[in-house]
Amino acid sequence: MYPVSDNFLSSVRKSHISTVKVEIYDMANGTIISTAQPISGEVTIDSRRSIRRQCSLEFVDTDGTLVPKNNRSAILLPYNREIKIFRGVTYQDGTEELVPLGVFILTSVEITDTAQGIKITVQGSDRSLKVMRSKWTNHEFYIEENIAKETAIANILKDRYPQVKTNFPATGQVTALTYPTLDQSSDPWKESLKIAESAGMDLYFDENGVARMRPIPDPDLGTALVEYTDQQDSVLTQLGRSLSSDESYNYVVYTGEGTNLTIGVIGEAFDNNPASPTYIYTYGAVPIFKSSPNILTVGEAQEAAIAELRKVIGATEKISWDQIVNPAHDVYDLVKIVRDPSGVDAILMIDAITIPLSPQNTMNAIGRTRRF
Repeated sequence: MYPVSDNFLSSVRKSHISTVKVEIYDMANGTIISTAQPISGEVTIDSRRSIRRQCSLEFVDTDGTLVPKNNRSAILLPYNREIKIFRGVTYQDGTEELVPLGVFILTSVEITDTAQGIKITVQGSDRSLKVMRSKWTNHEFYIEENIAKETAIANILKDRYPQVKTNFPATGQVTALTYPTLDQSSDPWKESLKIAESAGMDLYFDENGVARMRPIPDPDLGTALVEYTDQQDSVLTQLGRSLSSDESYNYVVYTGEGTNLTIGVIGEAFDNNPASPTYIYTYGAVPIFKSSPNILTVGEAQEAAIAELRKVIGATEKISWDQIVNPAHDVYDLVKIVRDPSGVDAILMIDAITIPLSPQNTMNAIGRTRRF
């Protein structure tokens, strides 16, 4: 959850004045060239996607400044423009508290000329798209042997996106595998994600456009950041439960495939808690198999298996809900939901969240329950 004041958390639970701000940047020099006010739109954050943050916004151009009249210097262009989106609260004294929702590369701009005026719809993706698009055109880049994995990832990102800002912890692992070259057709972001996954890490671009890495959170540990109940001050407007055994994986086998391995390297993790509905000795083993050329030791394979289990565990029950918007939420937040009519009294980990930009719309979140 993005750090906000107690006043903010109190305000978003009741009637308040919401504020949305959009800054438009020239990617060539990183300067703000304009601000704009959308009439609608949303930001989606999904931990299950390689591009974590995406946006869709709609503007009405009342004075002709937003309509692209050329393909070089117009304000809204899908070529060299980024937007930074904020949503927050305006307090009674006129001060604002804003939460950044992401920095997005514009991917499409659509103009609709109607009797009511010009409407402009834009789509955007976070900065991982810039890395993803910038495939190598030669075989000059490589990762040296015994480079720390966080350094290897940073080197890939900086090679493909020189202006990138990173904030990586030490993984304690090195990339002993030597990449003489990376194939011209390979996806630099996908390669970075693979290395991060092999170290049990979550790699993503955050709400301020910084590339970050952190250990995969354990949904069974930690305390809820907030509690949403069905009492008088409830912010919930709708809730749905889905119980299924289709994705009830409770066993992960991770295999190292380094080119210089002489023996097999395997790590395993499984649901060994008797209180869990997918406890392996009563539910039975439902395995998922993963492999990586970046894993060279049993210890690394074990860490990767544990991290993967944290991603899939608890998927037997998913809960989605709509609520009054709290833009400070992010994926992997722990929240407690109490909804007596639906039989829900659980701590959930948020996997995906959609934050609307129009004040009258509700926020949607999808979470998975703890096992016990």
